[in-house]
Amino acid sequence: MIAVKRRVRFGAAAASVAVAAALAALPAVRVYWKARSANPVRRGLALSEQMGCFYCHGPLGAQGIPDPGLGEDVPAWGGGVWMMYVRDAAEVREFVRDGISARRAASASAHEAHDRAEIHMPAFGGVLSEADIEDVTAAFLVLSGMKRPDAGTPEARGREIATAWNCFACHAPAGAGGLPNPGSFTGFIPGWYGADFRDLVRSRAEFDEWVHEGGLGRLDSNPVAGWFVRRQRIRMPSYRNLTAEELDALWSYVRWLGATRGGLDAPTQAF
Repeated sequence: MIAVKRRVRFGAAAASVAVAAALAALPAVRVYWKARSANPVRRGLALSEQMGCFYCHGPLGAQGIPDPGLGEDVPAWGGGVWMMYVRDAAEVREFVRDGISARRAASASAHEAHDRAEIHMPAFGGVLSEADIEDVTAAFLVLSGMKRPDAGTPEARGREIATAWNCFACHAPAGAGGLPNPGSFTGFIPGWYGADFRDLVRSRAEFDEWVHEGGLGRLDSNPVAGWFVRRQRIRMPSYRNLTAEELDALWSYVRWLGATRGGLDAPTQAF
């Protein structure tokens, strides 16, 4: 009995030391994971926020503010409105870099609308690097729906389920991840593809466990990981009511995200 108590005390002490060591290394660990798990959409969303894109186009580009000169709203990034302004990723880049695409710059009607408008799209070419412009373009392609699974596929069904349950409110648009989660090991909510996803979801069984239980026994039983899991402010809810078919569809969607860099390598979709 005494030996057992000693082992328990030793185990508790070792766990405390491990947690203390993890806390001491936490700043460096978070810098490492932020860099390792970065992706174009995650960076583009942050840049769009910093550059004030969502001041005029609305939160995540969902609803533009009214333009008193035109009597209509600044174009939203989603809902198919983009088709009136851009045809592909190249024209999105032109808008970000120059404030207008070459095609619209050559249009008389576009010039007339520009003259009447009180709110004008700024050109970010002198502010953002080409890499930054590429990341903002990536964010637009995902938020607009230009990059999404083909209709009628299991991955499209998975995206519908994720949208219905508002999973992207925490995991960011198209599961890009990166939104803050104070108290967690990395400091942010993981994405559905990339390094952080691979670290947290090592198999289909673990994916199902995350969705159904809102956690993972492998992490809960680890002294260091469990300590952070219990102290993070935003915790994964359990979705025990999801059917096997819905889990299959969600799994297809996350696999599609991983195979297409969050959808960026998928063909452009039309509404």
